[in-house]
Amino acid sequence: MQMDLIVRTSVRVLLFNEEGALLLLCADDPKTTTSEGKYHGRFWFPVGGEMESGESIEETALREIYEETGLSAEDIQLGPVVWYGEFDFVLSGVPTRCKQKFIVARTTQSSVNLSNLTQEERGVIEKIAWFTLQQIQDSEEVIYPVVLADHLPPIIASEYPSEPIEIDLAKQP
Repeated sequence: MQMDLIVRTSVRVLLFNEEGALLLLCADDPKTTTSEGKYHGRFWFPVGGEMESGESIEETALREIYEETGLSAEDIQLGPVVWYGEFDFVLSGVPTRCKQKFIVARTTQSSVNLSNLTQEERGVIEKIAWFTLQQIQDSEEVIYPVVLADHLPPIIASEYPSEPIEIDLAKQP
């Protein structure tokens, strides 16, 4: 039986510092599962979130960066959209099809904070940290998208695809 899915369009930000480390958030939300209802435990993921009505990808990216890191638009240099994909999951108990685009951003700031999180985010986001590619590759913890480490090396080197490429966001740990 096919579930009726709410479609959520979102933007994920590949936010790098001057050392080439990627900023990831850590969440623990047992109500967010695979479409089959499996919870893989606490997980890390790039900054970002749902696009609001009338927002551009860039506006969404800058708003989400501010909400989730405290960094303002002046602190951010946006790059291109490099990846896209979609997957089905259960988000806070609601069956959802998520259509995501990934945009590159860079900052010279290293100090970030979670003080501007939305009420919903405060309930599930536990921490924020910079990860090197090696730390992502070596992590025992779940990091979404699962294929992140496979696609990061050219992005870290500022070698962007001429058009966004589709990546497998549905892959599970």
